[in-house]
Amino acid sequence: MKKKVILAIFTLQGNGAERFALTLAKGINDAGYEAHIIYFKDIIDLPIPEGVKTHFFNYQKFRALPKFMRANIAAKAFDKFILNEIGTPDLVLSNLFPVDFVLCKSKLPNVHLVIHNTTSQEYAGRLDNKMMKQLKKVYLAKPCVGVSQGVTDDFKQLFETENISTIYNPIDVAQVLATADEYHPELQGDYIVNVGKFKPQKRQDILIRAYAQANVKEKLVLVGTGELLPNCQQLVKELHIEDCVIFTGFKKNPYPYMKHAKLMVLSSDFEGLGLVILEALALGTPVISTDCPSGPSEILAAEDLVAVGDVAALADKMVTTLQQTEQRQIQLDQRFLPDTAVRQYLDLIV
Repeated sequence: MKKKVILAIFTLQGNGAERFALTLAKGINDAGYEAHIIYFKDIIDLPIPEGVKTHFFNYQKFRALPKFMRANIAAKAFDKFILNEIGTPDLVLSNLFPVDFVLCKSKLPNVHLVIHNTTSQEYAGRLDNKMMKQLKKVYLAKPCVGVSQGVTDDFKQLFETENISTIYNPIDVAQVLATADEYHPELQGDYIVNVGKFKPQKRQDILIRAYAQANVKEKLVLVGTGELLPNCQQLVKELHIEDCVIFTGFKKNPYPYMKHAKLMVLSSDFEGLGLVILEALALGTPVISTDCPSGPSEILAAEDLVAVGDVAALADKMVTTLQQTEQRQIQLDQRFLPDTAVRQYLDLIV
């Protein structure tokens, strides 16, 4: 009988953790195991790899419960759901806080919480005693996995624990290359691209200001949606660069935009790893990024990094990188490929 691996996640919308779950599930199946993705909110925006089984666990009905009792009750229901639908799993991987909040109470065997972001940065400004107490109840209850060494080091320092290992988020290079040819972006001329949700962490406002300051001929294409999209659209108007900036909205498959760009730019205040960096490099697109915690410095050379929040430095780096005539090909390290991640996750099965 095949060993079973559960990947639990809140939704299957188009963000890094969700793409990670799908990539890892495919790799686990390819390795001869049985992967199941459990999602808590019934939204699927991403293509499901062939052979990967998905199951909807309706968490919404538990949200009416008081928070102090919600996790215990929802965890019991989750465990029962898994045992009835799938059977006893050999490994359970929980992804992102709403799911971690429940699965930290799970009685299923071998539950691990995957840490996708730099925790101290994610909760910056809110880390009072009450918040730390709540986070410790969740993240000290089960063994954890950090998606980059920076994430792991930050977690160890914040929670004063060694109960976390590092397994880098993988990308399926073959799948990225194949889907990058599904269509050609309807854009005229060369452009710079940014792919990401419009939320405070991603700081597209910094990128827009740097782009305006750089005054380059290439257009700026922003792929994604989110709460801060209207703010960024207003900033573009205030800077009088409406003719140079294109907002595409969410794209289920953003890879063609990444493939045909002259440059990809990340301007985040913090990351977990930065999967889009790996994806762009796999497509042969140069990348520059803020040297934020954590991830970019573990992928890119120092010459491709600028200080967080430094608009002028980012503008200068955009100009100089676009002027380079020789494209540097970066060979992705084996630690970022599915076979490595799958092997390391399966090693957690005891």
